[in-house]
Amino acid sequence: MYESLKQAQININKHTQMIEDYLTLTHADSELQGRIKELNKHPSTMLLTKINETLFSVDLFKKNLDSMQIFAYEPDSFLPAFSSTSRYNNALFSAGSVSSFEWFQNTLKANGKTYWFVDTKTFPKPTLCAARILYDINNTTRQLGVIKANVTIEKLIRHLGSISFGDKGYALIEADGLLLHPYTEVPVIITESLPDHKEHLANSHLVVEFPIITEGWHVAGVISSFELYKNTLQNLLPITLVFAFALLLAALLSRKSSRKISLPVHSLCQQMQKMEPASGHGVHNCIEVNQLYDTYNGMLVKNEELIKSREETLLKFKQAEMAALQSQMNPHFIYNTLESISALIATKDNEHAALMITGLGKFLRSSLNNGNNYITLEKEIEQVSSYVEIQKLRYANQIELRLNLPSPLPDYRIIKLILQPLVENSIVHGFKDLDYLGLITITVRETKEQLYLSVADNGWGSDIEMLNYLVRRRTLYKEDNVNFYCIQNVYQRLENCYGEHADLTYEENDDGGVTAVICIDKSVL
Repeated sequence: MYESLKQAQININKHTQMIEDYLTLTHADSELQGRIKELNKHPSTMLLTKINETLFSVDLFKKNLDSMQIFAYEPDSFLPAFSSTSRYNNALFSAGSVSSFEWFQNTLKANGKTYWFVDTKTFPKPTLCAARILYDINNTTRQLGVIKANVTIEKLIRHLGSISFGDKGYALIEADGLLLHPYTEVPVIITESLPDHKEHLANSHLVVEFPIITEGWHVAGVISSFELYKNTLQNLLPITLVFAFALLLAALLSRKSSRKISLPVHSLCQQMQKMEPASGHGVHNCIEVNQLYDTYNGMLVKNEELIKSREETLLKFKQAEMAALQSQMNPHFIYNTLESISALIATKDNEHAALMITGLGKFLRSSLNNGNNYITLEKEIEQVSSYVEIQKLRYANQIELRLNLPSPLPDYRIIKLILQPLVENSIVHGFKDLDYLGLITITVRETKEQLYLSVADNGWGSDIEMLNYLVRRRTLYKEDNVNFYCIQNVYQRLENCYGEHADLTYEENDDGGVTAVICIDKSVL
């Protein structure tokens, strides 16, 4: 019962995670968002039709979803209103037609998180719905509307279809006090007691439950104690007979197998004893057994050598992969810097060009580091400071770097060029078209077990949930998207070097901008 429900929990959570992924991928579609914003400025039936055809023409959602809608804020007078007749339509609707609905208001209160609920009014069958706010990926303070995905409860309940708890046992789904189940008749004692008063069942039933989907939702198995006891007694005799038969069969097979082994060995020993010179003393130990023992020991030695060789090969492969990721960063930065130097020379600004060349030299000396992939924390801070000095020349001193460092600075060695890509990401994307001073703050702090390195900016900000989602999915990497390229490069190098002992996450600042946080266990430093 426990294992069956546990597997059902895993299957249901996988199903709902795919729905979460669909919402995230649709939310991250910049082309779709661009067309929705264009529709707000220049409403047209042709553009609305084109959005619907582009968004829902593929079969991506059909396997796991029944329908999917987007409710846009503007223009309410042009977009079609949502009604019960359009509940199965995959299309763009006016948010005004659902703004008074309870689920819509709860979605807004969720602040970007997915709001899960069961709809028993709009659809003919109870339907699981997932809704979240559709933010503008270029300006996360702006809401474009709400995206909503729908799937019938039957598709979740099918994960419980193969679970059986005797003649009167039940597998149920409880959602915020609402009891969902695949059966037409459930005893009143269960329907009345399970959601709020489970202790009433403790004396008469066995209840096992696991959390699913969201807070307050569970999958539960219920079986009466009498039936459980009855089934146990009924199965005890067959189990005993099977065990006795298996024990007898094992004894017979063991005797037969031992004779097959012992007879040839005994015969071999006798033949080898005949080869011994007549000395009046019989040979009591079989030489062949000693030879087998020696051969086995030799195989163990060879196996250890092969394992050691494989570990060395894997280490070399990881080092080669680290070198490849490392080599991707330098050409990207050098190209942009040389382009800036060329522009300064062309405008006869030789003084700033000379300063930029000097800064580039300092940066390259630090990044080369005699071919080593590891660098002291102090050198890493110096290197990223040199990088910012170069960028200040490029952006006419519209950038300022602040260092929040402990004194003295911890003497750790980390992989090099781990902070520069995060700083570059803040400058290129966080400060793009910024009309005030761009401030970057690098903070180093440590706890008893972890070292934390953070890069914070006061730029435009971003969708933090989407950013953390995309960082860890290499399949979404695009070569022309430098934003994802930089942070994925950092994340992959942390993963290759430290494994599960390091992580990269993004956080939203209270005063605007984002903070990238690298956490490394001190045990691997």
